[in-house]
Amino acid sequence: MSMNRRNLMVAGFALIAGISMCGSVSQADAATRLRIADFYASDHAVNRALREVFVPKLEEYSKGELTASIHDNSSLGAEAELTESLRLGIIEMGITGGLISASRPKLQVLEMPYVFRDFEHAWSVFDSPIGEDFAAETEKAGIHVLAWIGNGFRVMTNSVRPINSMADMAGIKMRVPENKVYIETARAMGFNVVTTPFSEVFTALSQGVIDGQENPAPTVLANHWYEVQKYLAITNHIFSYGAISINKDLFESLSPELQKALEKAAKEAAVAERRMLAEDSERDTKSLEEAGMIVTHPDLNELQDAVAPARAKLVKGIEGGSEILDSILKM
Repeated sequence: MSMNRRNLMVAGFALIAGISMCGSVSQADAATRLRIADFYASDHAVNRALREVFVPKLEEYSKGELTASIHDNSSLGAEAELTESLRLGIIEMGITGGLISASRPKLQVLEMPYVFRDFEHAWSVFDSPIGEDFAAETEKAGIHVLAWIGNGFRVMTNSVRPINSMADMAGIKMRVPENKVYIETARAMGFNVVTTPFSEVFTALSQGVIDGQENPAPTVLANHWYEVQKYLAITNHIFSYGAISINKDLFESLSPELQKALEKAAKEAAVAERRMLAEDSERDTKSLEEAGMIVTHPDLNELQDAVAPARAKLVKGIEGGSEILDSILKM
């Protein structure tokens, strides 16, 4: 690609961003501005790492040629909207997750129930050639992964009853993302499954449209869902991963130097985010208990046995899924 064409592409993406944010900006200013969209609360580990590490490091490593602004709390759209906007280049950067698996089924393996044992196991997978293969799969959706991060191991909250076993799950209206793996996992546990956009969860909980939801403890705390939920069950049923991502065409339009600056800043932010997430997960569970939530620890062996048939069926429907899953479980 010629330098002129590259510059025109960068300016074109950035000009769209500037107009949508400010009405009009000079092309010189807009050409360096990257918006990072996500649906997490401002004090979530993801946004703290972006704010404290990624933004300043990007400016440092690019020598001021690139700057970034964080647009959290679904301010540029819920997860589905921002993922599609990122794919189309309407938004330059974003935190992506499992929704991409709707078009790239292999990614569903990463969110199968009870695949990852702990944080260390998860990061060893994402930092291995398996992670590289999944990044290449994401690239096919028009999104370039700069660094893998996470939202943590998901737990379940509800306002109906404490969950000590699967028998306690029956009849509870449980919100899950619009994701086949999450839906089938929750059904296998006996819940009445409801899909609701992330940005609408608090309202749906407070109005009784749903009885509960499943997300990592830091997300429950950051979004104040404990105000409308009484019970928390430590199920750790799915590891919720994420990625600091950029529109593929925009990334490829940048010079090698700026690409390296983005990747270096993102990887350093990922290291910080992973550390924060591990610290937050343990601390925030205690904070939720102190806030009045009743915490239970159901038998994970019972839950694993219950979802095993659903996992086997889901994996069987993915080309190469069984082999990928076996490789992850053996690490």
